[in-house]
Amino acid sequence: MKEKQIVEIVEDRFKTINKLYHKIIKEFDKDDIHNFRIEVKKLRAFLRLLDIKKEIDGPLIPKTLKTFYGYIGIIRNIQLHRHSLFKYITDYKTEKPEAYLKILDDEKAYWQKDAKALMEDSNFDEAENKIIKSLPGKLEKLTIKNFAESKLDELKKQLEDLKDDVAIHTTRKILKDIFYNYDYIKKYVDLPETISKKDNLKLLTAQLGDLRDKTIQLEFLSDEYTGKIKDENEKATLLKVKDEFEYEKQMMLHQLQYRFNELRKQLYVQQ
Repeated sequence: MKEKQIVEIVEDRFKTINKLYHKIIKEFDKDDIHNFRIEVKKLRAFLRLLDIKKEIDGPLIPKTLKTFYGYIGIIRNIQLHRHSLFKYITDYKTEKPEAYLKILDDEKAYWQKDAKALMEDSNFDEAENKIIKSLPGKLEKLTIKNFAESKLDELKKQLEDLKDDVAIHTTRKILKDIFYNYDYIKKYVDLPETISKKDNLKLLTAQLGDLRDKTIQLEFLSDEYTGKIKDENEKATLLKVKDEFEYEKQMMLHQLQYRFNELRKQLYVQQ
């Protein structure tokens, strides 16, 4: 891949990022936030493929972009949690936990205010220029091959010890790097059968994404939040919600375990 094509890919990513961020600070629509974060993830995965870490002074994603990405990520987590909460309330015909919902709404308003303040006199032009200046003149086949093989090595090592949520989340990040760069790397490396087809890899990363969302929803039901509730009936409702979400998480983990075992075996056979 030549320099012109590399630059065009990065410019296209920033074109979408800029379009979405203008919409986000007006409406904070959860789909816009989701799409924005995917664009940033795709950009970051592509920069890792290019192996430009040495050329960039600092993190791959510059500070303002990374900070905004983080703020709106928290907002979307709250939006998803509220959606799951209301689904539970509807399914089980339960009273709305009003005090708890106010805590969530206040936190969402806080991060929306911070996100708007951050971008009031800022944009992502500097971030884009900094990245473009650091891009290589071309993307060599060897660089792609090394990237793919290193990701498979990381994946193999990570699958040996999936001891907690952090380890599973790290596994998801590795698989996402492979997924977002799939079209570039497929012809240079033999991927394990479980993730050799793009649709199967997409499904696995989506399942891991759902698990991650459920883990975050349970964090919103920790004592840090529910401990602020005075009403005992409301607390009891939230405890039931937490139990249900924990059960759903365990079901997700059970479904994923088979996929992990298959992938682990295939990686050992391959190497």
